[in-house]
Amino acid sequence: MSAVALPVLMYSLTGSAAYTGALAALTAAPYLAFGLVAGALVDRTHRRTVMVVTDLVSAGLLASVPVASALHALTPLHLLLVAAGVASVGVWFDAATFGAVPALVGGENLVRANSAIWSTATAVHVVAPSVAGVLFAIHGPAGTMALDAVSFAVSAALVRTILRPLNLTRPPRTSLKADIREGLDFLWREPTVRLFLALGLGQAVAGGAVSGLLVVYAVRVFEVPQNDARIGVLFSALAAGSFAATVLMPAISDTCEPRRTTTIGLSAGVGVMGLLVGVQLWWLAVLSTALWGLTSTIVIVNGITVRQLISPDHLQGRVNLVGRMMTFGVGQPVGALAGGVLADALSVRTALVITALPLVFAAGLGWSRVNAERGGELGHGLK
Repeated sequence: MSAVALPVLMYSLTGSAAYTGALAALTAAPYLAFGLVAGALVDRTHRRTVMVVTDLVSAGLLASVPVASALHALTPLHLLLVAAGVASVGVWFDAATFGAVPALVGGENLVRANSAIWSTATAVHVVAPSVAGVLFAIHGPAGTMALDAVSFAVSAALVRTILRPLNLTRPPRTSLKADIREGLDFLWREPTVRLFLALGLGQAVAGGAVSGLLVVYAVRVFEVPQNDARIGVLFSALAAGSFAATVLMPAISDTCEPRRTTTIGLSAGVGVMGLLVGVQLWWLAVLSTALWGLTSTIVIVNGITVRQLISPDHLQGRVNLVGRMMTFGVGQPVGALAGGVLADALSVRTALVITALPLVFAAGLGWSRVNAERGGELGHGLK
């Protein structure tokens, strides 16, 4: 719910695409600020405890929004702080989750496990934005966020019931600096992970722009009122595309090697951004948004799975948090901020064209590596 409510609240309070883009940027920036430290610390502690505590903190932060709104004290700064706070504790939750999933299911089941996780989340997201659009008209966006606070509390209770160990190994105690260096050394030596980080960065810049501008896109390009239920439909379309990707991923992974899968996803994403820029009809905008969810999720899930397959258990948090840092800590904030500034200075469509350029570069890099592998120059690590 908050993925829809926060940008709607921000745009309602400020009327600024730049502020709305900044909200998306602050949601992602904590990966850059805390990623290395969080990954190293979580790799040496109990993952279950980290997940429960961070869920409860997120619930409290989100609950503060409807409270402030009821007291007529809600401000843009409050929304920015909540977005940054939830994202900050989310870094620690993600670090624990990246290691917990392989520990629970094993490497041979990772693709299906990641697809199941994403499909469950996106199934909720398909319904939630449309429901949010209806609830906005009844309770307003701030009141709707109370439901998200409850969902985090429920998540904490469910994680607490997991009985199987979420840590396969207990690494020897070393300094935090040494732990961080160990993770970075692994990344430097591992060419496949480096390649997927570069490809994911291009995807993240474009994705940051799309997510940061989605509300602005509906309001300015198609003249949809800010509290109209159609904004929820747009977010539902994005989630529906993501859900379709998670359903397709196991079959895709059985028939297409990971580099080619990601490169095809990037190339298709370039075409989809062209559709977002060019469409004139609302239903085509909804369809294009769904296609963006499909292509971008294929790239994201594939990248996560590759990192988890290659990384040893005691490095899962560090390696995967660096991946998050590059994509959600660097690429997404840059894309969101650039998209907002360009939309205010030029137009929403022009902003999408410019922020698609890193995606074009990533697709080109991916095809060069696929062709190099075919010629025998690459051949490391994956089928």
